[in-house]
Amino acid sequence: MPRGHIHISPSLEDVVDNLTHWLIEEAHNAIQDHGHFRLALSGGSTPKALYSYLAQEPYQSQIDWSRTEIFFSDERDVPPTHPDSNYQMANKALLARLKTPPWAIHRWYTEYSPPLALADYRAHLTANGTASYPPSLDVILLGLGPEGHTASLFPDQPVLQSHDIVAHVFVPSHHSWRYTFTLPLINHAHQIAFLVTGESKQAIISELFLEHCDVPAARVNPVHGELHWFLDKASAKAISQS
Repeated sequence: MPRGHIHISPSLEDVVDNLTHWLIEEAHNAIQDHGHFRLALSGGSTPKALYSYLAQEPYQSQIDWSRTEIFFSDERDVPPTHPDSNYQMANKALLARLKTPPWAIHRWYTEYSPPLALADYRAHLTANGTASYPPSLDVILLGLGPEGHTASLFPDQPVLQSHDIVAHVFVPSHHSWRYTFTLPLINHAHQIAFLVTGESKQAIISELFLEHCDVPAARVNPVHGELHWFLDKASAKAISQS
């Protein structure tokens, strides 16, 4: 059973609003503490709603984007203009709409060969005076698949045992190659936030919180940071009634 702070809201809109205010506070804390905010975005339809919300006022102006560095916790191995690209989605919903752009946006260079793309991302993750290894990002946003995957860490895959901080993986169930953060990098974040909504996630949330399981999301266990679950009533029905 994962530990962490559980935030349950009535609807998707309320979850997004709650997470937006939390993100704003974490950005302020990070910038006040060490001068910049290192944020990793996730893909999917629910995060897209969050990014569109963040792009609006008054929320956009409440984060100092000029001191914000953007990463992506995973990416499909497709061109950055492809409809399935997490970067493309986040750019349309948020990044291209910001009046003051982030001082650094690190997309996965899927045009490179996998070894070069991984080396490029390792270099960005460990730059800017990072004192620890694995590096500690300020906030990593994560989603949750119905089978318990998060980022592009799927059940029963060798990458779950990796000691590297990034990986290029083949996902048989989706017949696709992806780039992803690994557990050592995720678990060294200062703050990890799962964004999970909808009845389709009710079963896996129940399994994660009410039973012993070993799906990838259950292995997210921050070494020094905090874990947060932002859920709606539909996804949290089983645990809210326990």
